[in-house]
Amino acid sequence: TPPVAVVTTTISRSVDGFYGPIMDELQRRGFAVHVVTSDGPEVPRLRERADVVHIISMERAISPLADVRALWSWVWLLRRLKPALVLGGTPKAALLSMVASRLNRVPRRAYLLLGLRLEGTVGTERRLLGAMEWLTCWSSHVIVAVSPSLAARYHELHLEAGRPIQVPDHGSTHGVDSDYFSPVAREIAFIHGLAMDPDMPIVLFIGRLTTDKGPDALIRALEMLQLEGISLQLLVLGAQDEEDSWHYRERLQASTTPVRVIDHLRDVRPYIAAADLLVLPTRREGMPNVVLEAAAMGVPSVTTTATGAVDSVEDGETGILVPPDDPRALAMAMARLLTEPELRQLMGESARSRVVRFFQPRDVAKAIADISIGEHTRLPRGQTTYEGSAHA
Repeated sequence: TPPVAVVTTTISRSVDGFYGPIMDELQRRGFAVHVVTSDGPEVPRLRERADVVHIISMERAISPLADVRALWSWVWLLRRLKPALVLGGTPKAALLSMVASRLNRVPRRAYLLLGLRLEGTVGTERRLLGAMEWLTCWSSHVIVAVSPSLAARYHELHLEAGRPIQVPDHGSTHGVDSDYFSPVAREIAFIHGLAMDPDMPIVLFIGRLTTDKGPDALIRALEMLQLEGISLQLLVLGAQDEEDSWHYRERLQASTTPVRVIDHLRDVRPYIAAADLLVLPTRREGMPNVVLEAAAMGVPSVTTTATGAVDSVEDGETGILVPPDDPRALAMAMARLLTEPELRQLMGESARSRVVRFFQPRDVAKAIADISIGEHTRLPRGQTTYEGSAHA
């Protein structure tokens, strides 16, 4: 029988969206891939791709009673499966899977570090999240960080519990299929169908409207651009299901800038093609896939120097970086790209070239598998490593 590799994230959407190339790579290497996640609409698709899917209900928020129940389920599942590898991503699934794996002495335990949730928190919450990160790392063998700045910040905060932190290639969880995400002409009829004006620039925001994504800075920047006489429309894509999403949605729609908000979509390509630029005023990331996907379609981005985001753009070449929480700098960067179409086109072309060169899904998945399995004999191109002390 083939060795079992367990891959997990807290919610099924994350596995479906991020882990496909990694699952394919592990299967190519002879593993039977078992997915563990909470129930969700993506599970039927996962059953077609993975060898087996197991459902364990995991809460994204801290929930002591539910978390203990989930840990118990994890311990018994791994005792039955006896996997050779467990690869855990997203905070809750990673914590539960790594602790249960250590209790069961799983031969190889890899924590896929997708972001640093404690950034932006203070006091007791920050200490608790830090303790959870430390326990997750202590229970693992290796930490796979999805961007160089995330690895550096994690090391700086001493969260790695003596485990090595490694960055696969240039980062990312799954890279970008540059054939699927490729430049196409904007469709005027499609823009009319969105009730938007094809003759007015469209700025695209993809993601949840929540504090960490920087909507406060975006709203202020839009006000500044209006005062400068720079017209634009804002197109927002994403599931607006955070506690503060409704608040930011109402503020945006009350602004003088025309705003269109559309819920989570399976295919964002027509919307990226309709946009002149993507804006992500984020305060923290792991490695923002939306920036890479827009880049693959020749659309440059304005994002921030926050952890993770800073690695997604070559400043002045494939887009523009600004400090987080700086509406003035954000407005100036957006204005520059909106008013200089030749520069925007040049940056878009450079952005696509960078993605094609450095973020192919097969290359990223191979690097993640190499680190997770522990079979790499040399570091892949561009990989950053922070070595901790020896561990069990």
